[in-house]
Amino acid sequence: MSVTVNNPSEEIQLMRKLHGNLVLEESGFLKKVTQKDSDLNKRAAETYYSNWQDKKNIENNEEHVENRREHAQVMTNAFYDLVTDFYEYGWGQSFHFAKLYKGDTFEENIKRHEAFLALKLALKKGDKVLDVGCGVGGPLREVVKASGYAHVTGINNNSYQIERCQAYSIKYGLTPYTDFVKGDFTQMPIENQIFDGVFSVEATVHAPKLEMVYAEIFRVLKPGGRFACYEWCTTPQYDEKDLAQKKVIHAIEEGNSISKLYTTQQCLAALKTVGFNVLEEGDAAIIDDATNPWYNTLKAPEGIRGMLRSPWGRFYTHSFLTFFSKFGIVPPGVLETSQLLNDAADYLVKGGEMNIFTPMYFFVAEKPLNA
Repeated sequence: MSVTVNNPSEEIQLMRKLHGNLVLEESGFLKKVTQKDSDLNKRAAETYYSNWQDKKNIENNEEHVENRREHAQVMTNAFYDLVTDFYEYGWGQSFHFAKLYKGDTFEENIKRHEAFLALKLALKKGDKVLDVGCGVGGPLREVVKASGYAHVTGINNNSYQIERCQAYSIKYGLTPYTDFVKGDFTQMPIENQIFDGVFSVEATVHAPKLEMVYAEIFRVLKPGGRFACYEWCTTPQYDEKDLAQKKVIHAIEEGNSISKLYTTQQCLAALKTVGFNVLEEGDAAIIDDATNPWYNTLKAPEGIRGMLRSPWGRFYTHSFLTFFSKFGIVPPGVLETSQLLNDAADYLVKGGEMNIFTPMYFFVAEKPLNA
């Protein structure tokens, strides 16, 4: 939300006023968006859009990038107040892309993408693990199960998502193996060197600078601990001097609360700068004979929920929200959020088709034993 508060209980009260009663049913999208507080939802939308005044001036926007970095925490918190219900409606509880293996469902590919992290971190029962930027906890819960019940703590700076994480853990019987921390992942309220492993799924991209969040991850990892991550990056094919390409990347940034997308090489450099040894890295989005393009999730998805992510499904959702907004059934900011996400989806597909963007640059990095 755009309201600044220092009292946690006051923040929770504001969150509850904005979002209304807790709704966990998958069919509850319309109920969730219609019960939001009009003034607070409008304020959240204004807060977010105030950071994107340069959308028609992509040639010379370094000043705006610095402004977004300065306000990244507030900007991204407002963003997730606006988009969380949309994400769950069209995507489920795991807000990320995945390698799309032919013959497998979207849900199967998503779970495999998450379980791969547990495999790469060699997690086992009883390990203490951190999920950085945990969303509503979909990947976290899968890692708990795939690891044989490692204990996973999720950190997230959005109160609404933290509440949903806790509710889902209760719903699925995973409270003994999960914990959640409300906090900024560039200044974690967590002790030094307490986690055996750390993972993040398309979340650290929200940091003002990658070094800021990577340094905190390095700090809370035990010596010898590993960090596995899917990072959003521009690819080596991206030419920032090409204005057509820059427009696509800028639109991806605007539609996903990203101060600035970094190249894969800048990502690697940031890891090494804070002290990590990089054990493996590569773009998991590269297509082979067994996979379809990751952006098919938005372009040509399968299944009933997949229709909601398709261009037709997104048009349908926006149309019924437009109708309801005319009668004041949905609050200000909901229709604008729908349009923001529709535009973001279109540009994500373009970025993938142009091979200038990846949502899954994958790496495993290790904290040295003597650190």
